[in-house]
Amino acid sequence: MSSPAHAIYSSTLGLSLQGHEFQPHYGVQLIFNETAESVLLCAAICTQNPSCRIFDYDSSSHRCRLFEADLTNGAIIAVGSQMSIVGSVILSASLYVSMYNQSCSACQENRYQTCSSTTNACQCPGNSYWNGSMCPLTLFQNAACRQIDACRSDLNLSCIINSYGEFTQCSI
Repeated sequence: MSSPAHAIYSSTLGLSLQGHEFQPHYGVQLIFNETAESVLLCAAICTQNPSCRIFDYDSSSHRCRLFEADLTNGAIIAVGSQMSIVGSVILSASLYVSMYNQSCSACQENRYQTCSSTTNACQCPGNSYWNGSMCPLTLFQNAACRQIDACRSDLNLSCIINSYGEFTQCSI
């Protein structure tokens, strides 16, 4: 197990085959579009950004793009360039369960949870929510939701409750 000071850097990444890039469903999901000298440097930039869940890198242009997205709100698509590759952060409940709602010392320097100044406890970072086992990204308009805080509040979305008292979908 890595020390807390290095926990922000301990991520498992999956890589697509070459010739692919990530296509987000929403423009707001792009959080970084710069150059990097290698796919490893692009992956390191993603790992250091708690919002990054997917990145793509083109080795011919050195373009590195980071996304606050996953495959539920974007897609890996084939492109003409064989120099492009997609990387995704692989998440599991074990990254969250042991420290969620614990004292802030448990999540210092951790990319998966942040310290809440109001509760002084480890919580999900921005644009993600606690679903009982991990912190998935909050959802966009018309996505099916199962709890009140599952939708993108920064986009004025709420999880709508139907006449039976059941959560249904994200809507304004």
